[in-house]
Formats: sequence, C-alpha cells, structure tokens
Amino acid sequence: MSIYFMKEISEILKAYSKAESTGKKAALATVVKVEGSSYRQPGARMLVTEDGELTGAISGGCLEGDALRKALLAIHQKQNKLITYNTNNEDDIELGLQLGCNGIVHILFEFIDEQLSNNPIQILKQLELERKDSVL
Repeated sequence: MSIYFMKEISEILKAYSKAESTGKKAALATVVKVEGSSYRQPGARMLVTEDGELTGAISGGCLEGDALRKALLAIHQKQNKLITYNTNNEDDIELGLQLGCNGIVHILFEFIDEQLSNNPIQILKQLELERKDSVL
C-alpha cells in the first residue's frame, strides 16, 4: 500500500473520529473501478460528513461536488450506492462538469453504520494497524 494511501486513510480515520465524537453521520466514497483515464485510481477515498465536510479525494476536484450530493443521499437514506461517472463526453450535460478525463469512474458510496462491526471505517482501522497491502 502506498504511503499516499496510508496518509489518506489516516486522515479519513481522524476525520471520522472527530465526526463520531460530535454525533455526525458520515459516508465513505471509494473509487472501485476506472475504465480509461482518471485523476485517481481504485482505492482512492473521500469521507463525507452529514454537514458536508470532505476529507480525502476521489478525483482531481471534478467529481467532488456531485459526489458530495450522492454521499449525503447515502447518509440520509442509510443505504450504499454504486454510481458510475462517464467522463468520456465533454459535452455531458447530465453531469455538467466538463471533466475531460476521458474515462469511466465507478464510485461506491457507503453509509457508515457504527453498529456494524464490519463497517468501512472498522476495515480501514484494521488496514492501518496491519500496514500491509490489502484488497477490499
């Protein structure tokens, strides 16, 4: 696991701990698959709290706005969602982002249910402790 991903995981865990201590709900957005080119590769993560605070990144800034909305929806519905962004078409009116990445990015939005022992934050905590390459 790269030093960059370990640093990102550490920052996400700190942000989640802070959110949890103040009673804020959160969701984790993870790049799970990329077809073509993308600013971030599978494994890139971003934590979103219910008040809109972002920690980490899933793109070079071009997807974060819409990803924030999708993460808030996952939090409010308490459901996981897999969303596909097609950045091949610069005239894509649906996204309206003019991304120019020329790729397709699949992002998993996971509501973090602290009642579940295998929630994504618990898994990241274990990864941080073990500090070895892992596949989720």
